[in-house]
Amino acid sequence: MAAKSRQFPDEMDDNADDIGMSDADLEALMSGADAPSPGKTIAIEKLESGDRIEGNVIDVRAGEVLVELDGKHHGLIEEEEFEEDEELPLPGTRIKASVIRYDAAKDMVLLSVGKARKEVFWDDLRPGSLLEARVTGTNKGGLDLDIKGVRAFMPISQIDIKRIEDATPFVGKKFRVEVTQVDKADQNLVVSRRAVLEEQALELKGNALARLSEGEVLKGTVVKTNHHGAFVDLGGVEGLIHQSRIHTWRKETGQNEELEVGDEVEVEVQRVDTERERISLDLRRGVAVNWSASAASYEVGEEFTGWVSRTSAEGVHVSLEEGVEGIIPRETVLNLKDVPIKGDIIRTRIAGIDPEKKLIELRPIE
Repeated sequence: MAAKSRQFPDEMDDNADDIGMSDADLEALMSGADAPSPGKTIAIEKLESGDRIEGNVIDVRAGEVLVELDGKHHGLIEEEEFEEDEELPLPGTRIKASVIRYDAAKDMVLLSVGKARKEVFWDDLRPGSLLEARVTGTNKGGLDLDIKGVRAFMPISQIDIKRIEDATPFVGKKFRVEVTQVDKADQNLVVSRRAVLEEQALELKGNALARLSEGEVLKGTVVKTNHHGAFVDLGGVEGLIHQSRIHTWRKETGQNEELEVGDEVEVEVQRVDTERERISLDLRRGVAVNWSASAASYEVGEEFTGWVSRTSAEGVHVSLEEGVEGIIPRETVLNLKDVPIKGDIIRTRIAGIDPEKKLIELRPIE
């Protein structure tokens, strides 16, 4: 019995056969042509400028990106449509674009990705959105910025936490900004860098407060002084050296100079109030003012009666004379039956002298 031969319908018959492919598609495949993309065929005659459209990149050459829109129609995107530092899309990439016009001579739909991106950009904008911006220039009220090809404005009061008098040095710089006002109809966008910096400062402050511990010795910079005392920046958080502590420090060390903004100081953390976000500091007195003159007069084994000026993580600090301190090391203090406190009068013996560290090590006499 002869085998049945497969019956092909007429070449105009586009109905799918039993393997889900029309005869026209099958013939195209057998001839080596690309099969049409699945989905709706685009009605080219109905496309208008500004319409959004999607397609697959099939080729990139000579500064042009070729996009397949459906099985019959293609679009073309000029290289200038992409950002300067942006790589052109690779074949196979799904891309969104806006219609510019249909070019009958090329039988191509000319497309724009810049316009489509701007439309999506404006649709997604909300107050509070965080964006990367580049400063392009200054104006009377602040800065002009570019954000993904869209012009934005930043008032001079929103450039930094501190007051800015001249905004010129910011031109060309890139930084993160927060959207404060959006008017899509008039294409007005107002942003703030100050809001981002304030949020970062709060985060740094919280982290710094969590890390600080009483008795810790740190270096900082005086950022403000008033009748309360001196405020010291410890790196993300400020602490206060009260005026009374500054007065005592001057009396003990013989210092007469005022603390000024910009001074680098070594301080000891006295108290950390995380709820009220307050840090109390004291100036460290580990180095004697008249060390060189006094060191020659001290000897190991010599006994002194002094008063406890303060305690720290390093140990108990004892004032031996005006401007000269010794220290009972922490490991020694931990073994004492009664730990001396600030203001105690105590009898000590010099256990060691280190001229390089300007340190006099003491042992209590019990």
